[in-house]
This record gives sequence, C-alpha cells and structure tokens, in this order.
Amino acid sequence: MAAGNKVGAAVGGFLLGVLVAAGVHGASREHPTGNHGRSGKSGDGNSTTSSDDARNRSLAALAPASARQTAVLKSITPAADLGSVGSTDDRDQIGETRSKDADRDDATLVASIIEALKAGEKKEKASGEGDISQHAIALAVDDAYKRARLDRFASFVGENWTPERLRVMILERVDVAIKALQNGTNKGRVSMSDLRLVIDRAADDVYERLFETSELLGKNRSSTLFVQSLYQAHGNEAILKVRERIEWMLLRGAVASGGEFDALIRRDARVNVLSYRKQRIVFDCLAENIVRVGAAIQGVADEAEIETRINDLAKGECRDWLTNQLTTPDRRLAPQQPMPLRTVWMKEGPVEDPSMYSSQTSIR
Repeated sequence: MAAGNKVGAAVGGFLLGVLVAAGVHGASREHPTGNHGRSGKSGDGNSTTSSDDARNRSLAALAPASARQTAVLKSITPAADLGSVGSTDDRDQIGETRSKDADRDDATLVASIIEALKAGEKKEKASGEGDISQHAIALAVDDAYKRARLDRFASFVGENWTPERLRVMILERVDVAIKALQNGTNKGRVSMSDLRLVIDRAADDVYERLFETSELLGKNRSSTLFVQSLYQAHGNEAILKVRERIEWMLLRGAVASGGEFDALIRRDARVNVLSYRKQRIVFDCLAENIVRVGAAIQGVADEAEIETRINDLAKGECRDWLTNQLTTPDRRLAPQQPMPLRTVWMKEGPVEDPSMYSSQTSIR
C-alpha cells in the first residue's frame, strides 16, 4: 500500500505539472481582454501582454522538467491486465517488463570479459601470451554451474531460472571482478587458473542469492495460501476480522514456534535462508489446521481468539513440523536444499510432485 501511495503521489505531481504547463500554453494563446482581442497596438494591451508573459514564465518554471516526467512514467509498471483494454505498444515503450535477450546472452558477456582483459594487458604493456580463450571461459562457467548445483534451480518448472540466464548471472559477477584481478604486479596479465577461481566463487554467490530469494518468495506464497485457506474454510467474515493484522499474527506465530531453532539458525551462515524456510513451514502448518484456527460455535472466532489459536498451534504442532524438517536426531541443523515455490510442507516433510521439475537440466 505504501508503494502504491508513492507511485500515486509521483503520478499526481507529474500530472499537476503537465496541467500547469498546459494552462500556461493555453493562456499564451488566449486574449485576456476584449481590447487586446480587437487591437494589439494599444498601450494597455502591450502592458497586459508583458504581464501575462511574465506570469506564464513563472508558472512554466513550476512544471517538472521533461527528464523528470519521463523518469516518473518509466517508474510505473502497469498491470498486465491493461493488455485487455487496448494496445500494449505504449506500455512496452514506457516500461519494459518482459525478459530481454541480453539476460540469456552469455556469449556476449564472455566476449566482453576478454576485451576487458585485453585492455588491461595493453594498458600495462604485458609481455608474453596468455592462456585465456572464449572456449576456456565457457568450459569454466559450465563446470562452476554444475559444481554449485545451479541446475537445481533450472529444474524448477515455471520459475524462469534457465541455464542460460544462470550463466549470465555468473558472468556478470565475473565481469565486475576483472579489474581487481588486473591490479597488482602482474602488469594486467590474468591467468586462466585465477579466472577460474573467480568464476567458481561467482557461481557459489549466485547459488546462495537464489536460495535466499527462493525461500523469501516461498514464504510469501505460504502466507498467501494461509489467507486463501482461511477464506475457503470460514468465508469473508474471517478475513474481515483479521485483515489488518494477519501478517503480524503469522510472523508472531513463527517466532512463537522458534526457541531452540532460532538459536541454531543464528549461528548458521545461511541465517536468512533458514529463517524464511522456518516461516514457510509454520505458515503451511497453520494453513493445514485452518479449521481449528477460525472455528466457533456460531459464525467465526473473533480476532483475539484467532491470534491465540495461531500462537498455540505454532508452539505445539508446528514446532513438531520444524523439528522434523530442520533438525537431526542429535539436535543439529539438518542440511537443506532449494525447493520449488509450489512445494507445500506437511509434518512428514515437503510434498513434491514430478510436474514441478523439468528433466532438461543437462549442461550443453
């Protein structure tokens, strides 16, 4: 809602500027007095015209600059539903929201990296011949892709993590690191072994970033499914009672289920990943028990009762779910792996379906 208000304010300011500018230009075309309309040579008419021109210039100064107007328009991402109203040509020109070919063009990035290496060697007047080639870089990226297990993300159907896009993400990080490789006493010369280390590190960074992003999106999806389940089980009356505090209730429930899990998570390198997964499991647990959350003898339980039941379930049954998923028998954190967004947790663990995965994950 806050983001919507900011966009609305920006659009309102932009439109105000446009209207002011339109009024300025309109005033310059109109004749404010009858005398001026009949005769442009009278002294009064000239005085009035000068006054109007000064006022118009002052008002024009209040209008946003054209660059600002363009920036505001481009900051707005129209809903896809606009396509059903009319042509999408204008929408595509103002704010491009579709995937670009550059997001999948790993060959161009490889060429860019080689050019950067050549430029560094030329600047430092490096002697001898290097051992870096486009083919060597492509092989190193493929090896890093497999070693970092990025093909796991590429297997998630409908999540847009294609092998090409993931390779580009690796190469973008390598491109940024090139300058650091060339600084030092090597006169700008970078070896393939050094570049391979950078590529491996970049692939690991991409994996960790995607893992965290995936769990954040999964957590948000689970909270949405909880609200959907509440509506399906108890109707709109339940939603109306808790809609202002539902997010807070869910997060408080996740905290209530924590305890020993939070202590383990805080000491792990993947603290954000595990925190999001913990919330995701708790939200799925609450959705599975949605009838108990909102049930009442007549109608729907009130807000305070719903909140109490969420906390009780989180500290009881949902904690058992977390114990089964997050810890080993010796009370250590169990290894976790990325899961598709459509995955739903049960007490026994995640419920997976073959349709969630693609078999086309081999390296070219």
